[in-house]
Amino acid sequence: MPLFRVFRDYLIWHYSAAYSDIIHIWWNYLWFVNHIFSFPAVVGSWIAPFKRLQEEKVNILKDPEDFFANLFVNIIMRIVGFIIRSAVIFIASCFFVFVFVFGAIFFVVWTVLPILVVYFFISGVQFFLP
Repeated sequence: MPLFRVFRDYLIWHYSAAYSDIIHIWWNYLWFVNHIFSFPAVVGSWIAPFKRLQEEKVNILKDPEDFFANLFVNIIMRIVGFIIRSAVIFIASCFFVFVFVFGAIFFVVWTVLPILVVYFFISGVQFFLP
């Protein structure tokens, strides 16, 4: 009789407490991906110059040549920053989708796993019986 209690307790744990643990672990992986790529900071500074490199401001009336040279460098640095941050955002989004899909698949497999174990056990026993 204690063996049936173990199976019953396992099934109760499997379909109750384990779900909250799986969701918590899944949330931790999503949190990790969010923080490893600094997703909110990258999105917030999407158009900022690359590594905050920019030329000092020059008055257009005093030195128009330096003004347009600085303007050109600042625009180039913003374009470079935009391209690099776009790549980081794309990679982070791919990882978010991967972790989310893998977690959903794991959640479904976890739900079906006890049924599969019983099915494979019965199939194995029937394989050896004449």
